[in-house]
Formats: sequence, C-alpha cells, structure tokens
Amino acid sequence: MSYIVKDNKNLFQKALNFQQAGNFADAEIIYKEILETEPENIDSLFSLGTLKLQQGKLEEARLILEKATTLKPDHANAYNNLGTVFKEQFKPDDAVKSYKKSITLRPDYAMAHCNLGNLLKDLGRFEESEESCRHAISYQHDYSDAHNNLASTLQKQGRHSEAIISYNMAIKYNPENINAHINRSSALLLTENFKDGWPEYEWRLHTKNCNSGTFHQKQWDGTRLNGKSILVHAEQGFGDTIQFIRYLPMIKSLGGYVIFACQKNLINLLKNCDGIDKIIELMPEVEINFDTHIHLLSLPGIFGTNIDSIPSHTPYVTVDPELAEQWRLRFANCNDFKIGIVWAGRPTYKDHYRSCSLDDFAPLAEIPGVTFYSLQKGPASDEILNPPKDMRIINLDKELTDFSDTAAVMNNLNLIISTDTAVVHLAGAMGKPIWSILHRSADWRWFLDRNKSPWYPTMRLFRQTKFNNWKMVFDQTSDALLQILNDSKKATEHNKNSLQHSSN
Repeated sequence: MSYIVKDNKNLFQKALNFQQAGNFADAEIIYKEILETEPENIDSLFSLGTLKLQQGKLEEARLILEKATTLKPDHANAYNNLGTVFKEQFKPDDAVKSYKKSITLRPDYAMAHCNLGNLLKDLGRFEESEESCRHAISYQHDYSDAHNNLASTLQKQGRHSEAIISYNMAIKYNPENINAHINRSSALLLTENFKDGWPEYEWRLHTKNCNSGTFHQKQWDGTRLNGKSILVHAEQGFGDTIQFIRYLPMIKSLGGYVIFACQKNLINLLKNCDGIDKIIELMPEVEINFDTHIHLLSLPGIFGTNIDSIPSHTPYVTVDPELAEQWRLRFANCNDFKIGIVWAGRPTYKDHYRSCSLDDFAPLAEIPGVTFYSLQKGPASDEILNPPKDMRIINLDKELTDFSDTAAVMNNLNLIISTDTAVVHLAGAMGKPIWSILHRSADWRWFLDRNKSPWYPTMRLFRQTKFNNWKMVFDQTSDALLQILNDSKKATEHNKNSLQHSSN
C-alpha cells in the first residue's frame, strides 16, 4: 500500500485516522513514509511511538518516544506515554520519573496526573496516589478514569464507602467504563452488598480476559431446565473454577443436563464432582450441542447468593484413591506434623501483592517437629534452593503434573498454609485444614475483617494489618501453629494416660 501525497499534513491526518480506527498496519506504513522524508517529524514520531505502545511492542515504543523527547524536550504527551511504557515494562521508578516530567512541563495535564496516581497506587503509595488522582479531577472534573483510580486507591486504604461513591462518579461520567463497573462490583461484594454487587459483577463479561466464547444459544436465566442441556463454562483462574463448581448440583436440581467446560489441568480433578454429566476442555470454540449456556461465576448471582445462603458443604472435590495411597506410602516414614505450603501465585496475576516469599515463612521454620512440603509451582519454586534457616522442606514441584496430583498430596498432609492461590480453594473444597494468608487489600471473596471463610468451613484467614507487612501475619501463624502442636501433644499424652489407667 503506497500513498503519494505531497502535503505531509494531509498524509499524517490520514495515518491518524487509521490509528484511531484501530487499523495499525496502514497507519504505521504512512508514519514511516513520512519519516523517510522527514526523520525528525515530531508528530509522526510521537504517533508511531504511541501506536507501538498500543500494540504492546514496548521496546520499540520506548526507543521512538525517547527520540521524540530528545528532539522536543518539552513534549509533555511523549513523556506521559513513555511513563506508561516503563510501567508496562515493570520499571516503576522510570515510569514515575517520566510522569512527573510530563506534569512539570504541563501542570494541568489531567491524564498524566491520573496515570501517576494509578502507578503510585500499584506501588502502595496511597496518599500520594490519592493526591495525584484528585489533581487530575481538579483539572478535568468529568474524567471517568481519574474517578475510578481515586476510588481504587481509596479502596486499598480500606475507605470502602468513599470508594463506592467515587466509582459511582466514574460511571456517571462514562456509563460504559468497564473497569469502573468491575471495580465497583468488587467493592460492593467485599462489603457484602450482594443485591447490587452480583448484577454489577456481570460487567466482567465485557473484558477480553473473560474466557467466554461466542454462542448463538441464549444465556440461561435461572429458570427450570426440564431436561435441557446447559453448557457451564469456566472463566478466570483455576481457583475461581474450583470455588464455584459448588453451584453445579443446584443447576442439576433444576432438571438440567450439565456439560462443564473447564481448564485442561482441572479435568482429572473435577470429572467426578456432583452435578456434572459431561466434562470437556475449555476451548475458544466449543464443538458440542447444548440448549443454553452460562458463565460459571454468574451462578452466585443467578441463585441470589448472600452471606447466609452460600453453599458451603464440603468436601465437594474428591481425591483419586490410588494416587492418595501412593502418597500415603511415600510419607509413611515421616512422623512430623506435615504442612503443605505455597507462597506465590502466577507471576502475571494482576494483584501481585497477594504473593510473599519463602523467607516470610521463617518464623514457622523454627518450630520443631514440622516438615514442610512445597506445593509451589512456577519460577517461585526456585526459592527452595535457599530456604529459611532450619526449615525442613521437600520440593514436590516436578512431581505435581496437574491438580489431581496436588489433591492426592494434600490428602496426606496435616495442614495447608498458602497465600491467595488456587491451592487454598482446592484445600477448602476437599475439606482439608487450610490457613489462607491474605494481603491487606484482599480479594472480595474473603470479605472484610473475617477470620473464617463462609465459603470453606475448614479455612482460617490470617490477614495483614499493615500494607505489605507479612511479618506480623506469619508471627500470628507461628503462634497458632504452636498452639495446635501443643494441643496435639497434650491430647496424645492424655490418651496415653487413659490407656495406662484402663489396663491397670
């Protein structure tokens, strides 16, 4: 495709129109054509750098935008976009510097204030984040994203009522602001406002990260099925799937033939769960006949779930008996108290604060008579190469091929301790004793200020009281573990004494 236009201004406008329409390929061709004749055309450089950012080609975007700022050192927009490149490259210090440079050049630049506020929130610098977001709103009162970012940083500070008001403002100024709706649903559910929270939670279906597929069949509305087949499709992460399959027997009770589509790594684990007539792998396009369909995480809303009606009967996930026996024999020679541990979620997970490090488990390592079994998967499992002093830990990473293996191991452990990962849901669904280690700003499903989970009767919640302070949490966990071990020792001695008295 070639354009022969003498006036580069017209040519640039044509490229800009392509870019705004999402036609990045043709826009890039034109920008490069302009730059061949005008290598220092600042508008084309900036727009091409922005285009590369939109495409996720971060290093190319960085080089182009840095060239733009070199040629035009007062280009506030270029510094703002460069800040976003650094943010996406996980270079927060550089990002803060670029956003602040943009604001120095243009103090009333609402977008730069908003972007800086969002980044500072992610860094846990909430007071600064709030200040930046309020600056953005002062310069542009109807800036929906700024209201959303302000609400988010207020929520991180535990100021939930204020956060909901700001989310409402974000939605007022842009009723189609998907992130604001999703964040508002999280705040509503977190504060146990289920009536408003569940309908708002449906906005998640508008995101590209929702594994929903496209179906010509109508979505189920909760009415009786009377023998009709229903496809229930998993979405989001492994933990979400494990948590919400508890609703499938409720669909079955309404006369449905339940086809469940889930992640491949969960099929062996979940294939025998109640309420499932047929289980298939979750794929972009499902080649199977069915009458209606529903997203798995829409079920709590459909069934009108509130804090008193959560279906909390466990276990609802069973373990392969042969695998469980293999691991029982494997652990037979260990007389210690056996604890499975996980300290990190997926590296790409949006809320990285939920993860801690193996070193944070150090207070537990000092307790005698305990052997730890690492259920950690992924890069974080390498931390076992340098464990806390005196920790007796066995790495099972390479032996856990899917969740059925993990469940079989956990079936033979005395206790599971984990940050907010799929493992806590698996342990809870199995009815195993599970201690969940939660960040100060935990996910909505753990609600507020509870030390027990309404979702899982065998779960105990240990919460941060200060942002990113894991030490206090693990000190509490250590005390609780010592109490359990002491109680167990006393019970053993009592039983021993009772046997001696009865024999006499």
